[in-house]
Amino acid sequence: MHELAFGVEKSGLPFIWVMRKPPLDEEPFAEDMIPTEFEERVSKQGMVLRGWAPQVRILAHSSVGGFLTHCGWNSVIESLGLGKPLILFHGGNADFGLIARLMHWKKVGFEIERNDADGSFKRDLVAACIKRVMVDPEGEQLRANALAIKEIFGNVKEQVLVRVYSSN
Repeated sequence: MHELAFGVEKSGLPFIWVMRKPPLDEEPFAEDMIPTEFEERVSKQGMVLRGWAPQVRILAHSSVGGFLTHCGWNSVIESLGLGKPLILFHGGNADFGLIARLMHWKKVGFEIERNDADGSFKRDLVAACIKRVMVDPEGEQLRANALAIKEIFGNVKEQVLVRVYSSN
């Protein structure tokens, strides 16, 4: 988490980082998960929110240019439904890695490169990936693709029909 925090900071871009409490009470929470004095250093750049946050409402804001996601399917659908490109940082669940690779392959997001052997990653790659997806010219196609796919993921009528049809 520290390396991820340093990468977000190094990107220089504004951010909102929502940290939800881990499911087990004995696991560390935000105070132990982020570097000491991180919030003070980035106070003009971004903010850290602890607990629940209105994710869809945040993503829907016009100033949000992308979404660094753990690659849960609901989060991916919410982001793409609003036309926001993805910065893909998959967690420990088995399907999250597959979702990340699929979204990277579909060119609606970019996966943060990790070491295949141990899952480690470098802050420089985090910063570069964030910038690529959100502001760099080489990310223009990702941003355009995410906006275009909004036609599918953001079509509420179509989504309801698919859900009704698949339940029969």
